[in-house]
Amino acid sequence: MARVKINLEVDERLTDTEITIRTPDVNDQINRLMQEITEQFKEQPKIAFYQEGIRYFIDLENILFFETVDRKVCAHTADSTYEVSLKLYELEESLPLTFIRSSKSTIVNLQQIFSVDHSLRRNLVRFRNSHKQLYVSRAYYQEFKRQLDERS
Repeated sequence: MARVKINLEVDERLTDTEITIRTPDVNDQINRLMQEITEQFKEQPKIAFYQEGIRYFIDLENILFFETVDRKVCAHTADSTYEVSLKLYELEESLPLTFIRSSKSTIVNLQQIFSVDHSLRRNLVRFRNSHKQLYVSRAYYQEFKRQLDERS
């Protein structure tokens, strides 16, 4: 592996943070690093969670997955379900990289996955500290697997 030098310059005249990466070539590590840096500076989405008319404030890391049920989007935690005011495609555009589409109607939090049972007929996902589970559709499985492998 090539040596890496890190330089930090503090310039009080700047109004925004500026990051420059100098490299002899672009590879997967550099691309992943750029995604992670971008993700750290990305503004977290403002998501309203509702249950029986009461608004809740839930940290995204506690969300197992989002799914569309009867034209409503629901957020699942280990022990509860909340309605969300955003559409699934809006969530997909604004959620951190730890969330990935797993089917036409679900977005899953990769950080909450406990196991994936992959067989010819199904791809069953189980979550940490929860009885909840879901299936990854074949159309989304390759990208899902790639993202999951990168997480490890």
